[in-house]
Amino acid sequence: MKTSLITMHLLPGENTLDYVKKLLHNENLDIDDGYGLVVISPKRNLYTIRVSGDIDTNKLLKRQPKVEGIYADAKISPIK
Repeated sequence: MKTSLITMHLLPGENTLDYVKKLLHNENLDIDDGYGLVVISPKRNLYTIRVSGDIDTNKLLKRQPKVEGIYADAKISPIK
């Protein structure tokens, strides 16, 4: 299944995985609990999560104002 990273702008008090799950509960996405909610810019209140499922990027960006961007989750492995 396709995985993606979703970047979100979350204010203090919103920056929990439970809050994000409630926010995205109608989006038909499987949030990766093991990846968690990762802070990527504390000064700008930006966080990312990993999800599985098909995403209609334009619709999600319009429905969820907290979502800043949606990106492919590239597989990274060492080169031999």
